[in-house]
Amino acid sequence: MISQKITNNQTTNNQAKPLGKYPYVKRAGDYLFLSGMSARLADGSIAGSGAGPDGGHDIQLQTRIVIEKIRDALQGAGADLSACVAITSYLVNMQDFDGYNAVYGQYFDYQGPTRTTVAVHQLPHPDMVVELTAIAYHPLAAPGQG
Repeated sequence: MISQKITNNQTTNNQAKPLGKYPYVKRAGDYLFLSGMSARLADGSIAGSGAGPDGGHDIQLQTRIVIEKIRDALQGAGADLSACVAITSYLVNMQDFDGYNAVYGQYFDYQGPTRTTVAVHQLPHPDMVVELTAIAYHPLAAPGQG
């Protein structure tokens, strides 16, 4: 089977339902493609909003929440963060890069995924300051191997 949609209707304590009609995770052969993840929580609030310096956004908290949501989505598909081969990061403000990068480095090292970081004008909610997408390599088990 070339393409198989991974469906997982259960949400974690930090996972909100997608704002549109798309899956969080889509399998294509041995690869898992993850839709953009943000710090939007299941109740619709944005983690780290107003929690940063001077009442701004806490980029470190938002980055941690996003990476943990990616981890949770991968676990739902039977993989983990070590399966990531590429991450694309979107930052609303490149002044947040150091804080974002510090948290990113707690989850990934030089042996981790390739990464592209892009500055964007805005994300779907004004309190979102970071969004990540991921591609993971997680081979399907061969028939009869579980």
